Amino acid sequence: MKKIGLILLLASAGFAHSATSTNTIQTAERQAITIGDTVEEMQIRIKASPITVKSYPLVQDKGEDVLAIDYTYEIENMRYIITVVNQHVKNIQTENLNK
Repeated sequence: MKKIGLILLLASAGFAHSATSTNTIQTAERQAITIGDTVEEMQIRIKASPITVKSYPLVQDKGEDVLAIDYTYEIENMRYIITVVNQHVKNIQTENLNK
């Protein structure tokens, strides 16, 4: 019985934090944020403050380090993690908070 409880706990933890990659998200005002947009375009369109901002070095293909910045937003029961590299949106992760 303990094994079943442990398996269910581990499975639910995996589902609770599963995020999906996408190329475009739509804001509450129906503005699109797409990979390749500038950070300024993203901030103007999203019209919200991020709940967290995290920066870290990212090694590029040519071996040089660049700064990557993750902006995390929670809007209308969704979490969006938008990664910006060289002032452009490089990755968008979405997670439904109602799961």
